[in-house]
Amino acid sequence: MASKDAAQTHRRDRTHYLYIAVIAAVVAGIAVGFLAPDLGKALKPLGTGFVNLIKMMISPVIFCTIVLGVGGVRKAAKVGKVGGLALAYFMVMSVVALVIGLLVGNVLHPGEGLHITDSLRGQGAQQAGDGAESTTDFLLGIIPHTLVSSLTEGQVLQTLLVALLAGFALQALGDKGAPVLRGIEHIQRLVFKMLAMVMWAAPVGAFGAIAAVVGATGVQALKGLAVIMLGFYTTCLLFVFLVLGPVLWTFARVNIFSLLRYLGREFLHLVVGGGAAAADREDGAPRGEQAGGGHHGADRLLLQPRRHHDLPDNGVAVHRERDG
Repeated sequence: MASKDAAQTHRRDRTHYLYIAVIAAVVAGIAVGFLAPDLGKALKPLGTGFVNLIKMMISPVIFCTIVLGVGGVRKAAKVGKVGGLALAYFMVMSVVALVIGLLVGNVLHPGEGLHITDSLRGQGAQQAGDGAESTTDFLLGIIPHTLVSSLTEGQVLQTLLVALLAGFALQALGDKGAPVLRGIEHIQRLVFKMLAMVMWAAPVGAFGAIAAVVGATGVQALKGLAVIMLGFYTTCLLFVFLVLGPVLWTFARVNIFSLLRYLGREFLHLVVGGGAAAADREDGAPRGEQAGGGHHGADRLLLQPRRHHDLPDNGVAVHRERDG
């Protein structure tokens, strides 16, 4: 038993090499972009390919986690209550995060000083125009053409709709749906193992992406990225300590500093290692239960999707609003 635990710990510790490799790859990409700009721009497909690999995994991850979360809760009323509270919390906190992001963005002015050509400006305006649609079109677009097309076309909202329907259907089946849930759980393990394999290509993607950006725009790109990162972490710190901390203490009597110390290793993996840490570490939900004392069914419904993939959370919403 001791040898097994030691082997498991050794396997988890391998993620240290991943975020160290990402940092080294970023530094190497900056060097290549400065020393050989043409070569740097030619490496852009490496970053594009890695992003496409991540996008490929989004729909299967969402489907498996949502189906298991909803289908694993026996009472539909509990799903509705927990889901309603979670939705209200995420909406309120997202608005607060967006407000903080706007304030920080107006102070730092990220992207200021970058020389945008007329052609790039025209492309941005065209993309913004193409993305405009009415509310009716948006709602109809959530419904997929077929049951499996949501998994193949990469439409997140369509995948979420199908996953919710499948989860409630399995919930209604009761014990008869248990074999299907076990099958989806096995598929989920396969999907996360694939995600872990993909995340080990993160250094290659980071190297190609940063080399292409630096090669195309030079030192101005690094200055802009530095301002964006400064604003991002400043906004996150303001949100965590001025908003999340008081909320945790008011409703759960949890000290934010104690929680951060307890989850420090998880945050380190999330910041640089990304999904590979989540896929390699299967103690995220138990750790959440130990820290917050939550109900197992509620944790499956809420924590599992958030633990395994980087859906837009408050911090990303802050970053996107400020960057836009």
